[in-house]
Amino acid sequence: MKSYLNFTLKGAQFLPLWIAFFFFYLIPFYFLIQELAELTASEVPAGGPSIRFFFYLIIVLAVFFTFVYYSSRLILQSLEYRGLKIICDFHSGKYVGIIVSGLVLSIVTIGIYIPWFIRNLHRFFVHGVSYNSHKFAFRGTGGKLFQIMTLAIFIPFIVVGFIVFTLMKSNIEIWIYQVMVISSLVSIIYLTFKWMVLIRYKNYVIRLDTGFFHAMWKIAIELVLAVILVFIFSWLTSVSSVFWLKADFVPATGKIMFELVLAVLTLGFYFPMAFIRLFRYFSEHTKSNVVDGKQITMGYDGDQVTDFLFMWKQILLTIISFGIYYPWAFTRIAQRLLSQTFVSTNLVPEEAK
Repeated sequence: MKSYLNFTLKGAQFLPLWIAFFFFYLIPFYFLIQELAELTASEVPAGGPSIRFFFYLIIVLAVFFTFVYYSSRLILQSLEYRGLKIICDFHSGKYVGIIVSGLVLSIVTIGIYIPWFIRNLHRFFVHGVSYNSHKFAFRGTGGKLFQIMTLAIFIPFIVVGFIVFTLMKSNIEIWIYQVMVISSLVSIIYLTFKWMVLIRYKNYVIRLDTGFFHAMWKIAIELVLAVILVFIFSWLTSVSSVFWLKADFVPATGKIMFELVLAVLTLGFYFPMAFIRLFRYFSEHTKSNVVDGKQITMGYDGDQVTDFLFMWKQILLTIISFGIYYPWAFTRIAQRLLSQTFVSTNLVPEEAK
């Protein structure tokens, strides 16, 4: 029997937190970018980074992680299943300790500790929620995430780039390297998601049950379609520049606006559909082990085209309102998708175990 999820958070409830983040994050972030521009300029300051740089960096990080904490609480406690809500029991002091120790150790170890930092954060949020008086527990390890980041990020992004452009001094087109990088994203998406959903609830262990190569194929299709749109964007840009973008009578602001419009129409056009298709795929392959002849399964049975158009409407309203509409866009998209996402407990025949 299917039982659908529900999401009760409203845009008006999310708005105060979003405005606070928008204001207290963007202003110091702007000044941080200015400081970075000075550090990367042709004439680098002799004294290195200024005190202002570290001051703005601390503010940006503090505001970001504060937003993550309170937005996660809002979102998680708005999830509802069979009339019962998720209960959040987060301890802010423990969260601050994870953030401070994680950032310090990540810096001291030159980034090696980052997988364990991410593990601790993810485990904090998973362990802090419960449903029907039963807590969830995260089973993933930092060592496993370190392997994923090493194989899927470090090797393709750094080693391949170093060999091709430095040792071989190759003149291959930059787009070939970009395709190589995008290809590595396929494995990153699959392996990271599989790592994140290894969660225990009562005696059930929830995990992704799809095979590596089968998932690779599904994700690759979506990324290939996205890459095609990247080439369309490049072609449209080159064609438009021939006709009017280089004309003297076109103001610089007009050229920038045109580029932004093309970027939205091409680079971002397919994203909602890719998200929906992957959401459907990963949902239907998220299952638990069999306990007492029962297995927990998930699924999504919404109409992809209708949901795609709905998501684009919300995105456009967010763009037109310069981000002010985002709380309503986020909550309405989440409510629409989750209300069509079901969780069911099925009896498993003995021969299928």
